Amino acid sequence: MEIKGEADKVIDLRGMSCPWAILKAKSQLITMGPGEVLEVLSGDPMMIKDFPKVLGKRGHQLIQTIDRPEYARLYVRRGHNEEHK
Repeated sequence: MEIKGEADKVIDLRGMSCPWAILKAKSQLITMGPGEVLEVLSGDPMMIKDFPKVLGKRGHQLIQTIDRPEYARLYVRRGHNEEHK
């Protein structure tokens, strides 16, 4: 599935490694409303492998990954399972 238009929020985690990058992204998702899209910029190659595993447990969905040589863009749709703050 491709992203149509802009993400609702963008978080730049380049320079931050897992698991801290995953925790920061999860914290950002909690502040968002169900169905909103978060764009995550990450330079840690483990983020592409590990982040989707964490997302599924919370009902969030990785909808697109754009892997570039310097960093990746991950687009995540906020799920309905976590309470919106």
